[in-house]
Amino acid sequence: MSRADDFLEQYRMLEEELTEKYGFDDKYGSPVVRFISDKESKPFRERLNLCREIRNFLSHHSEIDGEPLVEPSEGIVQFLKEVNDYLLRPPLALSFATQFSDILKAGPKNKAVTVMKKMQKSGFSHAPVIDGGKFTGVFSIGTFFGYALKNGLTSLNDDMLIEDFMEFLPPDKHENERFLFMPRTVTLFDVKNEFEKRSQRSKRLAVIFITDSGSVDGRILGMLTPWDVVNER
Repeated sequence: MSRADDFLEQYRMLEEELTEKYGFDDKYGSPVVRFISDKESKPFRERLNLCREIRNFLSHHSEIDGEPLVEPSEGIVQFLKEVNDYLLRPPLALSFATQFSDILKAGPKNKAVTVMKKMQKSGFSHAPVIDGGKFTGVFSIGTFFGYALKNGLTSLNDDMLIEDFMEFLPPDKHENERFLFMPRTVTLFDVKNEFEKRSQRSKRLAVIFITDSGSVDGRILGMLTPWDVVNER
């Protein structure tokens, strides 16, 4: 098979995969054009447009006197293979998440000042609170500020425990932050898309927890912050 034939075969596979992904849409005509208009294609967009031009040229002006007019480079054929591989096996967000075993976690009986020192040292901004193996909330600097404002606290008592902040730990009790719980099958693109959405009611999405059930009641498998995905494709 020539590189031109290989290129056309990869492009045909691309069209089939994208037709399965989107269905047929009269607005775009071509499933490749539909994909290019989708923000998911951003890492591929420029070269995909080039591939469209090469494909159209090969389809209509491939040879003169039996000789190929254009021979796609090995690099552009490999690029199409990479796009096809991405569509068949999109990268899972869990591969980019901090795994549960590496997450800084807090227990109700942990001293808050100790947890905060560990957060500062390790670079974690949020610590899921685990009680009896179950997720009960999230401790963060915002948790402390919420407690301090309500109770007129000006400094952190060394003897205060995480459970003393219990009122402010549940995900829906954080005043300026929100949290999402998604299944292990969620893709990196889906996670990035969630972080890029506009804040809801002035609450920013701080952490996405990946759980075995995709719900707040599930077992935590990993966690992601915007910093984990901002530079990933």
